[in-house]
Amino acid sequence: MMKIVGKSQPIHDALDKAAGAAVYAGDMRLKGMVYAALVRSTIPHGYVKNMDFREAEQLKGVTGFMSCLEECGAPYCRYRTTKGQNTVDHELIWNRHVRFVGDRIGCVMAGSLETARRAALMVKVEYEEYPSALTPKESLAEGAPGIHEGGNVTREIEVEEGELPDGEWTEVESRTILSRISHVAMEPHVCTADYNPRTGVLTLWSPSQSVHGIRTVIGDIFGLPYHKVRVIKTTMGGSFGGKQEWVAEPVAAAAAIYRRGPVQLVMSREEVFQSTCCRAPMDLKAKGLYSREGKLISLQVDNTLNAGAYLGNSFDYCNAMANKFFRCYRYPHMRYTGRAVLTNAPVSGAFRGWTSPELAACMEHQLNMAARKLGIDPLELRLRNVAHPGDEDIRIHVPLGEIRIEECLRLGREKFHWDQQRKENERFNLSQGRFRRGCAVACGGHLNGYYPRVNDFTEVDMRMTETGDVLVNATLHDHGCGTVEAIRMIVAETMTLDVDRVQAGEGDTAVTPFDYGCFSSRTTYVIGRAAQKCAGQLLERMKQAVFRLYGVPAEQLMPKDGRMEAENGRSWSFAQIVQESHSRLQEEVSAVEQYRNESNPGVTGAHFAQVEVDILLGNVRILHYLAVHDIGRAINPELCRAQIQGAVLMGAGAALTEQIPLGRDAAGLSSLGKYHLLNLPEAPEIQVELIEDGGTDGPFGCKSIGEVCHVPPAAAIAGAVNEALGSDLCQLPLNQDRICAWVEEHT
Repeated sequence: MMKIVGKSQPIHDALDKAAGAAVYAGDMRLKGMVYAALVRSTIPHGYVKNMDFREAEQLKGVTGFMSCLEECGAPYCRYRTTKGQNTVDHELIWNRHVRFVGDRIGCVMAGSLETARRAALMVKVEYEEYPSALTPKESLAEGAPGIHEGGNVTREIEVEEGELPDGEWTEVESRTILSRISHVAMEPHVCTADYNPRTGVLTLWSPSQSVHGIRTVIGDIFGLPYHKVRVIKTTMGGSFGGKQEWVAEPVAAAAAIYRRGPVQLVMSREEVFQSTCCRAPMDLKAKGLYSREGKLISLQVDNTLNAGAYLGNSFDYCNAMANKFFRCYRYPHMRYTGRAVLTNAPVSGAFRGWTSPELAACMEHQLNMAARKLGIDPLELRLRNVAHPGDEDIRIHVPLGEIRIEECLRLGREKFHWDQQRKENERFNLSQGRFRRGCAVACGGHLNGYYPRVNDFTEVDMRMTETGDVLVNATLHDHGCGTVEAIRMIVAETMTLDVDRVQAGEGDTAVTPFDYGCFSSRTTYVIGRAAQKCAGQLLERMKQAVFRLYGVPAEQLMPKDGRMEAENGRSWSFAQIVQESHSRLQEEVSAVEQYRNESNPGVTGAHFAQVEVDILLGNVRILHYLAVHDIGRAINPELCRAQIQGAVLMGAGAALTEQIPLGRDAAGLSSLGKYHLLNLPEAPEIQVELIEDGGTDGPFGCKSIGEVCHVPPAAAIAGAVNEALGSDLCQLPLNQDRICAWVEEHT
């Protein structure tokens, strides 16, 4: 019976955040620190001929300038996270050849952030303008401007798995068009940097997802040995993938080296929208082949991804979609083709789920259209095609383990009252009034780390203090959703201690061991397992110490509530063992675990949505929402539910309201005023059900939750809108304009 794992706990810094005492990178104030503000391109494509800083220089408090007129560091890729990673180094800190509105061409430094931003707007820039291409169609057209050397497409992606069996199949074609959307983290991109010219050490404080990844990029840009680059993870106010792209960090580092002292860069909301990264627009064309009974025989998808002005992660992002086809469905054949196309648009980058939500939007829409054509209930069609325990992912060739997606669907059918709800919707819609109702189900699967694509490993170190507490040294990157608390709970459960007797911090390249970072939903599954094994080692070290100190064999000892108890009734507190180990054995009680992950079970969820569509105004109201997740084991259940609920709202925004259109000036949005997030009054009550069996290699049998919960929502909500209207709307978001246009055309 577990005492800690499975019981809900607040996140490790909840009290500090509630009291307003948490320190973010933007709160830092170093001695002699100045602020940097970006000077950005105002045209989509061209060459900077000259920059005039004279007017800005007159502003009181301005301390310096940097610009693209002078070289600054080597080319780099904002997405690289490991040394030797195969990336394209398209980007410079300051880009004289500008390729989108918002491209960085320089910065101004001043004693206050307000002064720096005012001065940046005063810089006069003279351009030589070039033709631009904002969409893949324009970029691929004959005579299109060359955005980078080597062409506007890197190379075609072609992946095929399995064999297409002979037979006569029903063919269903569908299309899914996804818009450019923003991460909209509450905290903007920010970095504080300091350079010590006496030691040659550059230190960065960043709310990032990979401190060691930043270190490799910064070190290589400036030719610094890695021991001279220290990156410290700060409290993070949300990321959703946006802060695994190095945008603020190279700028802050360059400015700190330039002025040989501390600099802080805090990007404005306009700069976040226009100059960081966004989820890539995609055009997905799908063809499915089905048997008469509704068995999926083949899924063939072609994807054109708008990479924006710099390739960044876009080729890998586009390619990664091929690895997600069999994460919750089984069928004999798939074919995937894709391409990442460079354009003069804002740069595309990582987004929560790394193509799993995009593939789900495509695949679930395809299944809905197939169910309609075949005359099969959409939920029943999915039940006929989902993966079962013991199946293998035939793309990445790993077992799916005790995958529970069928159980998710069956429990959801019961809890959502699926059959009854569909009948009630049908009766409601027969009235032919102003409102229509529909419900839909969508499934989604994701990963638990990099394996087998990358040899996924990590290290965790621990030591016991003289008061019997545990210090955990691991490279953690908490997004604000409870990563640190989960690790503390895992260690506390293993060590039979209260959680408040376990201390764990976050990544610091000068202190914490190497780790790839927080992506691919690997933290709890991989680092958590390493922490569990390391805590087990620490207990063994304690037992060895007891044997050497008191003569009781290890096999006769059992930890309980911070004590080591012997079969003969004797017991010693952890504090006593450590103190006597120090004084008598002259040894510290510590342990190190280097853990290599070698599994990646199926982690899935089935989401059910009911919506009401106002066909007069095009408004959509979510009436009922249920999310059922196969989670293995919930380490911290309430935080798992909160993750799922937040992901549903993100998915609802992607399905119904969120997009970043480019205006006539080719610029993205400048504020949240025109970016339509769902507000709290529009949020539905989100019911969550967790299926737990503990049958994985994760700590205490857990699987990931942070990304998989974002996979089905947009697909489920868009599917419910199409069910309500009897439509095949395929361009997300399904906003008022698109719904009203469809209604007008079909009535």
